[in-house]
Amino acid sequence: MKRCLLVAVLFCVAVSFCFARTDPFSYPLRTVVLDAGHGGKDGGASSAWSFAGGTIQEKDFILDIAKRVADLLAVAQPQWNIVMTRADDTFIALDDRAAIAYRTVIPRKTSALFVSIHVNSATNDEAEGFEILTKIPSLRVTLLDEQTPKENISLFAPFTEMELNDLLNQRNKEVATRFETAISEHMPLSRSRGIKQQNVRVLNISRMPAVLVEVGFISNKNDATHLLAPAWRQEMANAIVAAIQACAQEES
Repeated sequence: MKRCLLVAVLFCVAVSFCFARTDPFSYPLRTVVLDAGHGGKDGGASSAWSFAGGTIQEKDFILDIAKRVADLLAVAQPQWNIVMTRADDTFIALDDRAAIAYRTVIPRKTSALFVSIHVNSATNDEAEGFEILTKIPSLRVTLLDEQTPKENISLFAPFTEMELNDLLNQRNKEVATRFETAISEHMPLSRSRGIKQQNVRVLNISRMPAVLVEVGFISNKNDATHLLAPAWRQEMANAIVAAIQACAQEES
């Protein structure tokens, strides 16, 4: 009888160990998915400026910035897995972008971050500055289904979908705050338009903490001038890297 009881206790301990209720989004950051929006047939926002020699398109600037971020991270964090949803002028559907994040294997006891990079536009040409977007908290993300890599199941299995979404919403808020702070510090001449919750497809279906960075307004003369300058794009890339690393330090 005592032997059976001991076996039962050991089994329960083993199960508890295997499925410990550790917040899956609190582990050290080791995977970053960089999403350069638009591409190919989808040029994104555009605007015509005489000083630019004609019409400029969003897709070109954000791919350049995303590549710069990837290069900087490769040097600063060589042990991290850096995934790009597109590395050239290719059209990728929104669901396919999220699917890349879905299929990304998250190593045991580590976490991942989805960063989408875009350029804003407005009918009011005085609108300027950067802003950080997060998903609407009430929109639930499915974190466990048949598409979940088997390596990732143990991260999410100890929690209900509601619990996971609550944890994800909290982490999104923390990440967005880090991004807003870091970019404000590194880009003092760029106006911060704050953090906004928006119904954005790639944010709503990402199975990891996710933010969308609108780096500026292509419809604003000052912001468009900045976008055309490689030195400014490098500074923005530095700011985004600083934000990502701030998130990693917070988790560690």
